[in-house]
Amino acid sequence: MPDSEPGVRQSIKLPSPWDHSSAWARVLEDGRIELELYDFSLDAQAHMGNDVAWIWRIETAHIPRLRALLEERSGAPIRDDQTFLDALARHFSHVHAIRDWLKEKGIPYVEEFDSWA
Repeated sequence: MPDSEPGVRQSIKLPSPWDHSSAWARVLEDGRIELELYDFSLDAQAHMGNDVAWIWRIETAHIPRLRALLEERSGAPIRDDQTFLDALARHFSHVHAIRDWLKEKGIPYVEEFDSWA
């Protein structure tokens, strides 16, 4: 089922690394993968002055290798966007664990920090 957010084909809510935050993984219309962590905690308010967000995007050129690595980790075929997103949600404890795994496996990504989320 397509996601209702413009530019997004599929999305899934992910576990967050701490309370008062939300995380998602998305497959964008252009095929890129996007991970997002939105922090609306009192700590974010106290230290940053408002809610903040981190966004990590993986370019389409890296998706075949990413899918192969995720198949290896999950032990199941990644047939489509939904099985890809389900595997991320099922096999990682939270969004930072995914980001750390990307680093470990040498999958390049672009990181964006939004200090006014």
